[in-house]
Amino acid sequence: MSCRHPKLAALLKEKSLRRGKFILASGAESPYYIDGKMTCLDPAGATLIAEAIMEEIKDLPVEAVGGMDMGATPIVGAVAVMSHLRGRPLPVFVVRKEVKQHGTMKPIEGPLPAGGKVVLIDDVITTGGSILKAVDAVKAAGCQVLMAICVLDRNAGAAETMAKLGIPYRPLVTLADIGIT
Repeated sequence: MSCRHPKLAALLKEKSLRRGKFILASGAESPYYIDGKMTCLDPAGATLIAEAIMEEIKDLPVEAVGGMDMGATPIVGAVAVMSHLRGRPLPVFVVRKEVKQHGTMKPIEGPLPAGGKVVLIDDVITTGGSILKAVDAVKAAGCQVLMAICVLDRNAGAAETMAKLGIPYRPLVTLADIGIT
């Protein structure tokens, strides 16, 4: 399968790929690390990611886009701007890892439509654990998850996890796209 987003793949390889010894969020050890924030917080990277997400969701009846803090945080801002520029303004939200014990004490920040149809996003996914927390939070809020999208999939079980939940899943870039086999 050919790379669907070659410019994004090249930028991820340049800005985010690091070699060494790393412990991942899943607990697994890896000889490389994909620091997705280095691409998500880059002006060109944010633009390419937001354009790719808007393309992926163009035919869906999406009412909001969001994901877990911190992986989705920079991405949702870029998607909000891109959706506005394209004439399809979408509210965005972020699911907190921990609810603050002051203020409104909301588990989800942003204008999440009650009972809405949402797309969840993340920067780099290994097993899908983080996005599962977002799935649980938005379902608890009465929302329907139409799709899960990640910027880069490490091919370590996330697709299978989403399939078991019946959630369509689209990685924008895979390891093979950045030269890791």
